[in-house]
Amino acid sequence: MQFSSQTTRLGGGAFYTGRQLLELGADVAIVSRLMQDTQGQAALESLAAAGFDTSYIAMVPGETAPLEIFLEPNGERTIIAPAGRSQPLTVTGKLSGAGVYINAIALDKNLVEQIDAQPLVISQFPLRPATSRPSDYVISSRDDVADDLTLAWQRAGQIAGPRLKMLVLTDGTRPITLFDGLKAVEVEPAAKVDTANTIGAGDRFAGSFLFALVEGQAPAAAAYEASRITAEWLRRRGD
Repeated sequence: MQFSSQTTRLGGGAFYTGRQLLELGADVAIVSRLMQDTQGQAALESLAAAGFDTSYIAMVPGETAPLEIFLEPNGERTIIAPAGRSQPLTVTGKLSGAGVYINAIALDKNLVEQIDAQPLVISQFPLRPATSRPSDYVISSRDDVADDLTLAWQRAGQIAGPRLKMLVLTDGTRPITLFDGLKAVEVEPAAKVDTANTIGAGDRFAGSFLFALVEGQAPAAAAYEASRITAEWLRRRGD
């Protein structure tokens, strides 16, 4: 394999979602863990400088193992991650906020209980076996779930439990599908952006969607607004 350039940068669901929320004017705390090596310390300092509340980030012994993402000119992505199941994510202190976005596989019991106490919870649809987490909305790319919406709803319910109100499926430049278990509503994206690099776009959408819901918008209006904001970000990044 050949490549034309290589760069190391902060990324991941918490980072992209949090950056979007910060840009919209929200206060954002990240619950995560970083290694106590040079890269981990640098990441912590960068997050704090960007405006994140980093008091819930645990610094643990070990060496940072960055994800390797190969981005082809046509937009195809290949992600190489370390093998093995990660340790459950935990939290020290008490969480309190207007909304929560979860993009993690394993969560410990205390964190799940604290999440359940929050007024609004959105979870990314886990692509691997994961800890169930009480969620009002589950978001996924249409490519990552079954074509059968009823089956996708059932799988989302296994993750989110009885709190689940809606499954939100993005589909690139195609309509966003909102499904409540009985009825599907399609929302036409606000704009279409021609770009090969969509890394982070799904998490940026989730952040904008969460913010719009917290502001009182209905799900369909929130999805439209999130698509508009995400398209603007993709356009800026492509300039």
